[in-house]
Amino acid sequence: MNQLLELFKSTEHLSNTGFAVRAVVSIVLIYLMSKFLMKRAAGQFTAFDFVFLWMLGALAVAPLLDGKILFTTTVIATSTLYFWHFFISWLAVRSRSWSRFMTRKPVILVEKGIINEQNMRRSFFNNDLLLSEMRLADASDLVQVEQVILETSGHLSVVKKNEHLPPNSTEFQIPVPPGGLPTILINRGKVVRENLMSLNLTEEWLENQLFKYGVMHFKDVYLATISPEGKLYYSVKSS
Repeated sequence: MNQLLELFKSTEHLSNTGFAVRAVVSIVLIYLMSKFLMKRAAGQFTAFDFVFLWMLGALAVAPLLDGKILFTTTVIATSTLYFWHFFISWLAVRSRSWSRFMTRKPVILVEKGIINEQNMRRSFFNNDLLLSEMRLADASDLVQVEQVILETSGHLSVVKKNEHLPPNSTEFQIPVPPGGLPTILINRGKVVRENLMSLNLTEEWLENQLFKYGVMHFKDVYLATISPEGKLYYSVKSS
């Protein structure tokens, strides 16, 4: 026990074992903090979030690069950093003015098909990059565009003109079946019973459905799903 505690103290020469133990603890520390990190931070990467994540990584690996650094100091530093990030993010949710100060405002790059050159220069956006991002949004020509907005997350939002929007079922009064995601019934040969119960289905029903397609056992199915319309999909395991 004493030898294990010695690995977390300041030392002139860090052994291979000490390096390995510190590496594992650092990984666990980063994982735990990222697990409870606000999804906004991990998904958008605003400037504030980027600085936080960069500092968190730097602090976590510091004891690996220098054995003289106390591990307890690293834990305290990362915990303090996480607390302030959580508090500032929470404050940004509560206060609109603070949120706008931290994330700034979206920038309009194109308005009614006309490029705003001043905003393009301020955002360090060139024409090639603008057209490339527009193509990703299925807008290949500026003639089709009403607005292009650079969001605070760094992503582009492209708003097409009405005449360039594809027709939809509402305009033609076409009935549309209910949408939604398929539900997994069998995953790698194992029946997901809680999903069956949520749909008021039974294993006997599932077995009968698969039997119609010549599948005799659940264990032979790699994946089976059912759509919101009740259509069954299955894929058998390769031999």
